[in-house]
Amino acid sequence: MKKNARIWRGAIALPCCFVTGGVAAQAEGGPPKWTVGGIGILYDSPFGAEGTSFNAFPYISYRGERFYLQGLEAGYRLLPPPQDADDLHLSLDVIVSARTLAGSSRDKFTADGGARLGLHGSFGSLTATFLQDVTDTHNGQEVSLGYSYRFTADKLTVTPGIKATWQSRKLANHMWGVTARQRDKMIEDGKDAILPVYQLTDDVINYSAELMAVYRVSNRWSVIAFGSGTYLDDKVRANPGITKKYDLTVGLGVGYSF
Repeated sequence: MKKNARIWRGAIALPCCFVTGGVAAQAEGGPPKWTVGGIGILYDSPFGAEGTSFNAFPYISYRGERFYLQGLEAGYRLLPPPQDADDLHLSLDVIVSARTLAGSSRDKFTADGGARLGLHGSFGSLTATFLQDVTDTHNGQEVSLGYSYRFTADKLTVTPGIKATWQSRKLANHMWGVTARQRDKMIEDGKDAILPVYQLTDDVINYSAELMAVYRVSNRWSVIAFGSGTYLDDKVRANPGITKKYDLTVGLGVGYSF
């Protein structure tokens, strides 16, 4: 289960880099396109007992006129982008996204449903996303505000982005807390890391920075490098099991589009 949790987390990391700033799912037009490939993910857990892990796995995405799939996020564009993506325009997507817990010791997989509103133009992309747990696991909510700007030079595209994310108490506790039942299961399963019990009693705001670079080797082949770092709220860092201020992910992949 530990390995599976790391794979799920890695599969979610890439669409976050793509979608949060409206880079691929919302800003690109053109004909429907599939992309398949492989990705390697290096993840540094904020839980000190877990350390750093690496995993490699296949990746698939689809971009249609209205429907898109990026890793473990799927969406439907109620307001599709214009032919010229540099024109000022709004986007509105209905989305379903998978969610895993930070770290790997508390194996848990849930899903969120919600919407993403974006304003795009030559200045970059501003997005606002609302998500609600749809699995009846924690019934928490999340609201994030993000900005990204895409730089293009010949075959290379680099997109940095920043984001602020509010998480309700229920979601924050699900993401960053540890229950007595979870700790007992770690002991029962013989986990390498046994995390201390901790419960959050308030909502949190985390701040993130993201960077994605895509180099188009040819019309069909691309190399993708990405990274994201989240600065954790002090109420999250009050968890005695969390010894780092950041939640970090970096990755490298190759994709074939058709």
